[in-house]
Amino acid sequence: MIYEFTVENFRSFSQAQTLNLVKHAQRHLPDNAMATLPGFPPVVRAAAIFGHNASGKSNFVRAGYVFWDAVTNSATNPTPAGFIRGIEPHRLDPLWQRKPTRFELVFSMGERVFRYGFAALPQKIVAESLSEELRHGKARRLFERSIRTQGDAANVEFSSDEFDGAAKDNVPKLTRDDALVLSSGANLNVPLLRNIRTLIARNPIVMSLSPFGPGVALQMARSIRDENEFRDQLAAVLRDADIGITGLHLGDPPAVDLQIVEHFKRVFTPQHGERAGEMALQQAKQMVQTQVRVLAQHRRTDDQSVDFDWQDESQGTQVFAQLFWLAFRAFKEGHVVVVDELGANIHPLLAARFIELFQNPENNKNGAQLVFTTHLSQLMSPSLLRKDQLWIAEKTPEGSTEIFSLADFRGEKYTRSSEAFEKNYLAGRYRGVGGFGPRLSGMPLEPAPRTGNGSGP
Repeated sequence: MIYEFTVENFRSFSQAQTLNLVKHAQRHLPDNAMATLPGFPPVVRAAAIFGHNASGKSNFVRAGYVFWDAVTNSATNPTPAGFIRGIEPHRLDPLWQRKPTRFELVFSMGERVFRYGFAALPQKIVAESLSEELRHGKARRLFERSIRTQGDAANVEFSSDEFDGAAKDNVPKLTRDDALVLSSGANLNVPLLRNIRTLIARNPIVMSLSPFGPGVALQMARSIRDENEFRDQLAAVLRDADIGITGLHLGDPPAVDLQIVEHFKRVFTPQHGERAGEMALQQAKQMVQTQVRVLAQHRRTDDQSVDFDWQDESQGTQVFAQLFWLAFRAFKEGHVVVVDELGANIHPLLAARFIELFQNPENNKNGAQLVFTTHLSQLMSPSLLRKDQLWIAEKTPEGSTEIFSLADFRGEKYTRSSEAFEKNYLAGRYRGVGGFGPRLSGMPLEPAPRTGNGSGP
């Protein structure tokens, strides 16, 4: 589980902004928070980020993706030009263009809590550190990296006996300027670094709900095929959602289109030879044959069942099913699910039910968490979310994004746990709703006044 995530100097973010999932003192909706390790504070099970269009909500999710991608792929999948994927400094203030982008994550793994972060220019990691957070606010530094000054080895100082001599010698030598020590050490099978990289890499981050894309759809279809428990639970959830689907089962795989697969052979053979063309042909056939065809059962007016191809279901139905697949995985393994624009294709009540899945201790026994952005102000309900789960993204007059929670308000703006969150948000009390006027200009929303005798334009 995660305690906090910080981003600095990335796209619309200039000053460091932190999403803090640590539970505040309020007693409202106690099941929405969960205990962590002894000596560490509880955290909330879900957090929502609201805000006006272009306030920076999606940039926060993108920051999580860039962090995830660097940890997962920087050592094994570099870009040809040596650029670090996704590093985009804040552009509205020239001073930030010359500064590094920084990310930091505080998270638990097993019985320990770690703080890991790095700072990067577009082509170079300039700082990286890992420390163990100890009980009662103390910390123990495990390694620290600074910018390379000379020689072929990365400038890394290991300050813990947790790393043996081979790791201390080899990891710096085999870490490129555009790769992370964490990722290089994981590739060299350094136990702690390998375990942390694996933990971060297996947590799903979904960039968009319009739609998720073929990757999530294919994995969900394979789970329907291979996991009876998931297939049965998904069918039950879809029935409860009143979508009209009464069951799920598998159909025959699509027939191989010989014209398409022969095309692969014709393309590959002239350039790579007959053997390469034949291999391309066989791979194309295998790709088609391994596709999973999911059928959804519906009830006809004569009480008989009729099958619909899953691709014929509405986009909202497909998105909701994929959301449930993410939740199912998260509950099994304690994942953190990050979703941009929750509710873009599903009804607000279904979105609320999805959040409730994470906040039900009977479902969520392994520490899964949900972080999402949304425009659905209906989700700002004191019966659904606590004020320390409700975050606002807002642009400053200089064009930089700030994020804050309703629990941060003090003094005259103190927020009660039972107040009408949605009403107050839309009225601008919490900010984050934009400063547009009573109507949009740029087109004649009302008839233009006539001139002359009224007989012509």
